[in-house]
Amino acid sequence: MTMLRQIMLVVVAIFLILFSANFFLTVYDSRLYLEQQMRMHAQDTATSLGLSMTTALGDEDSANLELLANAVFDRGYYQTITLQDTEGKILLERHNPLTIDGVPGWFLELIALPSPAGTSEIMSGWSILGQLTVIAHPGHAYRDLWRISSHFFYLFCIILSLSYLFIGLVLKIIMRPLTQVEILANNICERKFVVLDEIPRTRELRRVVQAMNRMSEKVRLMFQQQLKLTESLRNEARLDPVTGLTNRTEFDAVANAKVNAEEGPGSSILMIIQIRNFAAVNATIGHEQADLLLIQIAERITENLAPLHDAVISRRSGGNFAVFLNRISLERARVYLETTFRSIASLHFFTADTNLDAIHMGGSFHPTKTGLSTMLSAADSALLKAQSEGTNSTHFHIHGDQELPISTLVKQISEWKHHLNRTIETDGLLFYYQPVFSLPEQCQFAHEVFVRIELDGEIIDAGMFMPMAERFGLLVKLDQIIIEKVLRQLVDASPDFIINLSTRSIQNAEFIDWLIKLLAEFSHHGKKVIFELQEYSIHLAYDQVKRLIESGNTFGYRFSVDHFGSGATTFSYLQSLDLHFIKIDRSFITGICENTDNQFFIQSAVQIAHTRDMLLIAEGVELESELETLRSLGVDAVMGYFLGRPGPDY
Repeated sequence: MTMLRQIMLVVVAIFLILFSANFFLTVYDSRLYLEQQMRMHAQDTATSLGLSMTTALGDEDSANLELLANAVFDRGYYQTITLQDTEGKILLERHNPLTIDGVPGWFLELIALPSPAGTSEIMSGWSILGQLTVIAHPGHAYRDLWRISSHFFYLFCIILSLSYLFIGLVLKIIMRPLTQVEILANNICERKFVVLDEIPRTRELRRVVQAMNRMSEKVRLMFQQQLKLTESLRNEARLDPVTGLTNRTEFDAVANAKVNAEEGPGSSILMIIQIRNFAAVNATIGHEQADLLLIQIAERITENLAPLHDAVISRRSGGNFAVFLNRISLERARVYLETTFRSIASLHFFTADTNLDAIHMGGSFHPTKTGLSTMLSAADSALLKAQSEGTNSTHFHIHGDQELPISTLVKQISEWKHHLNRTIETDGLLFYYQPVFSLPEQCQFAHEVFVRIELDGEIIDAGMFMPMAERFGLLVKLDQIIIEKVLRQLVDASPDFIINLSTRSIQNAEFIDWLIKLLAEFSHHGKKVIFELQEYSIHLAYDQVKRLIESGNTFGYRFSVDHFGSGATTFSYLQSLDLHFIKIDRSFITGICENTDNQFFIQSAVQIAHTRDMLLIAEGVELESELETLRSLGVDAVMGYFLGRPGPDY
């Protein structure tokens, strides 16, 4: 029961008590007054009528006695008129039955009025001729008392109703800040730290609102400090302090994670950029200028690779830089290699005559899944080949002379476009599922949807055909087909599904409008679907993401952020978006048993997730020891190949 209703009930109770007391006093006083009036009236009538009957009684004129008695009795104010002689003989009697019209029977029983009598002796001189008795009729008194009581009750009801409405309106206005305080408290529970700008005038409510505002600010500050601390420690452990790029450890972890991603392998390129004899350069131009040169190189690499949001750029050591690009075609890899090198070589330091042989780049393209160590070795070989030419130069190497599978033979753009269009037209998408296990029970609670296509009898992973689909503008259409097909095949008994949304689709406003309408159409499946968004896409299209999440939440759909912690971005979006899951990037999982920095990051992510009522999922778990470590850190769920491999469509 609300406080407003409780207060109103108290007000009504007070009114009822006051009414009951006032009603009792009013009825009691009215009863005494009417009783006194009837007694006086009966006595006055007996006295006056007795005087009028003196002559008639002395003359024994019975006709005149009856005439006088009838004149008084017919007015209906008396119940009985009796005339007796000195011997008690009744000479005259008039009696009116006790019937009272217009008054409820329960009222008569509840309030009993007496019938007072008045007596008078009829005398002639000093002789007593007889005695007259007049008994008042209480009918008029009952009607008057009933009228007073009923009018008082109706008046009370009207006043109570008007007072109830007025007091309720006033209390509602006065207590309106309490509703806002309730909303504020719920927002704090949901980690939405807002403050109330409207401060109530009531002193007690004003203090409550001010206290809640201070608490909201304090909790928001604590949450932001926790995010900043986590980010700063992560950056300190994984970023190069000079250039701000990832360090060697981070590069190896992220590149390995991308190579072994659950979406499937794809073509990739690894480039190594090296300043020859960087120690001598450092000694020649000075430490500060050498650091400035490194910063300039890092900026040129970052600018040229900005369109590739998933590029991994690192300063490995000294004057060595490394770049890893996953799921990229051969022609695009060549373009990025050449443009990046020309941009670096155009720096003033490398155009000097003494430094025409100071910067080199080696690149290795791998059309199929290849281990990171193999890619590094191939890139080193290409770098040595570039350095052997004696000038600032590059060398590009295509790895693998053996016969490649059909997926790498389809290199012509027209062929890829033809195959993708045919797949869309014939609905040739194949669905595979990766189970997600909750901890510590280790039971399945969801399945992540993976998409494959068949090409000349071979199953092609998304890592191979999705980049080509994006190149030809087919990625949005593929996402629409995948989402609609999954939603249409859902039944009540099916498990929860995790569906990935591509960054390209999220940037498309028409796609967001289409998806919101589709979610409304399949709202009965809302609680069984989880949409997964790349962390990078949230920062790239924040407004679109927020609109989608707010609309989806109204129908029960849940949302997850994928590859959490993989980018050098802030986590402030966790405070403003109503997400339900956080999936830690697999680069933090590999080797976590010995990596205390990654353990600290995951433990901090667990605290952040639980503070926002989210579940933390770790992807890429392959060892039992990793599972035990994650369980000890408080991770809520895991997905990995040792627990269950992707299987065919159900």
